[in-house]
Amino acid sequence: MWIMLTEVNGGEKLAVNFNHVLCYNTYGTGTRIVTLSTDQTFFVKESIEEIEAKLGIDVKA
Repeated sequence: MWIMLTEVNGGEKLAVNFNHVLCYNTYGTGTRIVTLSTDQTFFVKESIEEIEAKLGIDVKA
């Protein structure tokens, strides 16, 4: 599944394929996303809750 996120430094929009995400965790006021490619780590403005809502994950469960 591809979702659109906002890059922390430049504010550019980027699409991330969450089928290739190894982990994601809190980073400052956003989220750090690590993908299967070791050279691809993204720092995005969206919070973990915002990302999970876009993915359709019920964070209250």
